[in-house]
Amino acid sequence: MENWKMETYSVEKLGRDIDNGTITVPPYQRGNVWKPAQREKLIDSMKKGYPFGSILLSGNDSKREIVDGLQRSSTIIDFVKNPASFFNMDYLNENDINLLVDYTGLNNCKTTIFEHMVEIIKKWVVENHKDMNSIQRMQFINLYNRIKTEYPSIEDKQAEVLILLPKMFEDFQNFCNEMSNVQVPALVYFGDPDLLPEIFERINSQGSTLTKQEIYAAAWANDCIILDENYKDILAVNRDRYENMLVDGMELSDYDSKKFMDNKKVNIFELVYGFGKILSKKYPHLFNYDEKDPTKVESVGFNLINACLLKKSADMRSLNKTFREAITLDTTKTTNFLNKILDATEYVDGKLSMATKFKGNTRKNNKITPLFSEFQIVSMIATVFVSRHVTYSISATGLINNVEIDCNSYNQKWSQMKERFSNNILKIAISDVLSSRWKGSGDKKLDNIITDSSYYNREITWEEFEQVLDVYFNSMNSERNEREKVTSPKDIEKIILNIIYSKIFTADDQNNNINFDIEHLATKDLMKKRIMEYNDDFRLPISSIGNICLLPEYDNRSKKNLTIYQDSDYLNSVDIKEIESKYTFTTKEMMDWLNDKNLSQEKFKEEYYKFLNLRYMKIKELIKKNVFKI
Repeated sequence: MENWKMETYSVEKLGRDIDNGTITVPPYQRGNVWKPAQREKLIDSMKKGYPFGSILLSGNDSKREIVDGLQRSSTIIDFVKNPASFFNMDYLNENDINLLVDYTGLNNCKTTIFEHMVEIIKKWVVENHKDMNSIQRMQFINLYNRIKTEYPSIEDKQAEVLILLPKMFEDFQNFCNEMSNVQVPALVYFGDPDLLPEIFERINSQGSTLTKQEIYAAAWANDCIILDENYKDILAVNRDRYENMLVDGMELSDYDSKKFMDNKKVNIFELVYGFGKILSKKYPHLFNYDEKDPTKVESVGFNLINACLLKKSADMRSLNKTFREAITLDTTKTTNFLNKILDATEYVDGKLSMATKFKGNTRKNNKITPLFSEFQIVSMIATVFVSRHVTYSISATGLINNVEIDCNSYNQKWSQMKERFSNNILKIAISDVLSSRWKGSGDKKLDNIITDSSYYNREITWEEFEQVLDVYFNSMNSERNEREKVTSPKDIEKIILNIIYSKIFTADDQNNNINFDIEHLATKDLMKKRIMEYNDDFRLPISSIGNICLLPEYDNRSKKNLTIYQDSDYLNSVDIKEIESKYTFTTKEMMDWLNDKNLSQEKFKEEYYKFLNLRYMKIKELIKKNVFKI
C-alpha cells in the first residue's frame, strides 16, 4: 500500500511556506551545500524548461518537512529572494553589448571595452536589484549614467542607448516574472515518521553527491548522548555547521541554537562529526583541517572511532550500533572513551613530531599540510588505544569476538610493548611512506593492522631502513624524467627534510619569524636550460631529494634563479660556510659542473648523478643519526 502522493508547489508557495515555518528541515537533512555552479545549473534548467527533479516532503497539510531536496529548494528560494545574484551573460545578447561598444565611438581595444561593459552591467544589476520587484522596475537611465561615467563619448548616442537597454533585459525580466509560477514537483510522504531517516539514507545512497559520512547523519539520528562539559566544543562545531548550511528564512525542525547548546544532547553522528573536528583542529600536523568550511564533514572522527572499536571500515555504516553496545550512551563512559582516544592521539603526535611539526613545511599563512595519510595515522592511534584499553579474541576464521573496553586502566599488553613501540613507531611510519605502503585508499591496510599489534610492536634496524631508503632514492631518480616540467616536492621529501634539519636548527630557528623555502641547489631554471641544450630526449631527475634543501626564504629569493655560488650579492650577504654546513651540505667544487659549458650530454649526466649521490650520503648520515641515534 502506497503511503505517499504526488503534488506540485509553485515557487511562490514553496517560498511562502518556508518563510512562515509551514515547511521545515528535519534534524538529519543537513547535507552538503551546493557549489555555485550547481545552483546556477539548476536555475538554467528551469529557465530552459528542462526537468529539474523533485523534492520529498513529509507530514500533513499544516506542517511538513523537507526530507530530501534541501539544496534544490534553497536554491529556488534564493533565486526568488535575490535573482540578481544569479544574473550572468546568458541573459544578455552579445550583439547588444557590441552595439553599446560601438555607441562609445571608440574603435581601439574593442575587446577590452566589451569585457568592461559586461562588468559594468553585471555590477549594476547585482548592486541595485535585491528582489523580484526591483528587477521589474529597473531604472535604465541609472545604468546609462553609470556607463557614461566610464565612457563619456556615449552621450552622443543617449537616445539609442535608452532604447537598447530595456530590450537587453527583456529575457531576464520575463524569466524572473515567470519564475514565481514555476511548478516544483513534490512527493509527499504520510507514513510512519520514524522511517524517515532510513528513507533519506536509501535515497542518498544511490549515486548521491553526499559523502558516506553525511549519509550516516540520517541513520544515526535517534541515538543521543548528553555531553560532558569538557566536550562543549562538540556542540559548538555542530551548531556552527547547522547555522552555516541553511539559507536565510529556512528553519530546522525542533532546533533552537540556544536550547541545543544548553541541553548538551547530541546524536551519534553529531558526536563523531564534532570529535573529528576537534581532532583536526588540535592536531593539524596529523589531520586535514578546513578552517574556511565549518560545514565540511571530515572522515577522521568516523575512521578513528570505528577503528578503536575494532570494526572494519566496511562496518562503519553500523557504527552507531557498535558504539551503543560497546560504550553505551552513558555520559561518563563516553567521556572516558573520547579522553583515552585523545591521550593516544597525543602520544602518537609526540612520537612523530620530528617528521610532522618541524618548521620547514609551514608557510606565512600558517597552513599546515599533514605529511602522513589519514589511514596511516589512524592505524597508529588505534593501535595505541586498543593495546592500552581493549581485550578481545580472534576466531579461527578471523572474526573478532569478546571485545571488552576498559578506559579506566591500561592493559598488561601495553606495558609489554610500550618501549618497543616508542622506539620504532617513527622509523616504521617513515619506512611505510618510503615504500608507498599507504598509497591508495588504505582502508584494507587499516583493517589488518588494528588487530595486529605486532605491526608496530617490532624492531626495525638501520640496515632494513637503509635498504628501503635506497630503493626509494634509486626509484625516484629513475622515474622522474624531467625536462620542462619539474615535480613539486612530495610528502616523503618534506618528511626527509624535516628529519635531517630537526637536530640542526636551533630553538631560535624554530621560533623566529623566518620562513624557509624548499630549494633546488642546481636550480630548476638552470637545470632546464642546460638540459635543453642537449637532445630532445635528454631528461634528468631535477626534483631528486639529492638536489633539494631548505634555505631561509629572504636570502634565498634574493638570488633568484642562481645557485648559492653564482650570485655575488647573495655571497656577500650570507656566511657561506654556515649555509654549507647548516643547510646545503655542499662545497663549491661539488657544483662546478653546472658552469662547465663543454661537458658532453653523458658527462653532464654523470656529474649530476655524482652530485646527487654525494648529497644523498650526507642525508642518510643525518637520518641515521637523528632517527636511529647511531
